[in-house]
Amino acid sequence: MMINDVNIKKFLFIVALFVQQIDVIAVTVERTVNLNVYYPEYTKIDLVCEQMPKAAQKDVEFCCEAAFTGELLNEFKHSNIADNHICNGEMKKGYRCKANTGGFVWGKGKWKFMRKADYPTEANGWNMGFCQLLIIKDSARPIGTKMKNNRTIYRALCEKDGKLCIIESNKVMTYEFFAKCLSAYKVTHALYLDMGRGWNYAWYRDKGGVVKEVFPESKLAPSYKYRTNWITFYK
Repeated sequence: MMINDVNIKKFLFIVALFVQQIDVIAVTVERTVNLNVYYPEYTKIDLVCEQMPKAAQKDVEFCCEAAFTGELLNEFKHSNIADNHICNGEMKKGYRCKANTGGFVWGKGKWKFMRKADYPTEANGWNMGFCQLLIIKDSARPIGTKMKNNRTIYRALCEKDGKLCIIESNKVMTYEFFAKCLSAYKVTHALYLDMGRGWNYAWYRDKGGVVKEVFPESKLAPSYKYRTNWITFYK
């Protein structure tokens, strides 16, 4: 085939388009003085239970712990996950957790943050969902929590400017200060994600497709094997 300027331009356009598509399917990380913010580019979200997604699963962009785990059991049971939850379009029965005040669902490209009283009793077309502590709803912090003076590193599933993101504190702070940092970052909604040694392990892919671990030392914690569920973003 004769190579001419037209063919060269077509080839360069296809290469540029391919590179651009690779570039946008990844996790973008933003950092503020107090926060690390992860924005996954995704086409699907699920609540994966029993086994954490492995780095070998090339379609996974980001995964971290979501709902609370009740007891340290050697066998997996959906009933050991705090409150009812939706996995791959199916509602599963969890244990009743008084600490949970809100919930999140996703399906067909739409999501919803809500108070626990409004959490669905059936899957009804939602692909995934779980309950947790509601930190911010409609840009206003819910009233009161016994955790306000607790000091640790926190993580939350959030919505900002119409996009979903995962936000964690970049150092130990009180829960109250973390909530203030989220408000200052101007998130519309925020739902707590389970943390603590073992449970705080997470991983994601950067723009080069390289797996980046968050709190990799937690894999050595005795509690690591007792984790039960992960919010997972797929490309």
